[in-house]
Amino acid sequence: MQNQNVKYCELCGSPIKGKGFTVSYEGSIITVCTNCFNKIKNYAKIVNLKKEEDKKRIKTSPNKKYTEVELDIVEEYYKIIKEARERLKMSQQQLAQALKVSENIIKRFESGKLKPTIQQAKQLERILGIKLLVPIEGEEESNPQKDLGLTLGDIVNIREGKK
Repeated sequence: MQNQNVKYCELCGSPIKGKGFTVSYEGSIITVCTNCFNKIKNYAKIVNLKKEEDKKRIKTSPNKKYTEVELDIVEEYYKIIKEARERLKMSQQQLAQALKVSENIIKRFESGKLKPTIQQAKQLERILGIKLLVPIEGEEESNPQKDLGLTLGDIVNIREGKK
């Protein structure tokens, strides 16, 4: 199982120490390590990603009122992307060109090492004819009947002989 907290440079693939740099480079928004940033800083522009990028507007009524729904990428996105690409008989290079990213990024998507941005996921859905985005559901309320684990209170009651 991979560590979700480790970020990798989208150019060289090495683990990023610290926050890294999110830049617009050759038409793509990527996160790079300090080393790569120093090499491309004359050609790249630092961008500030906002949470609003990950929201989608959905039309709810004919009078043009919109509600914002937060979207998330399905857990097994890497399998879906690879299977759809192979089904369409596309190479990783062809998909990378269609998505306007490097082939290395496609390889990382398909291996599960890199999660696509919401914008990239929308493009992948369109190019491959797949479903990667799902609405984020609210927190589920705890159902006491489903929770069968011991609590600290249960242990106290057992030790005191109150069970």
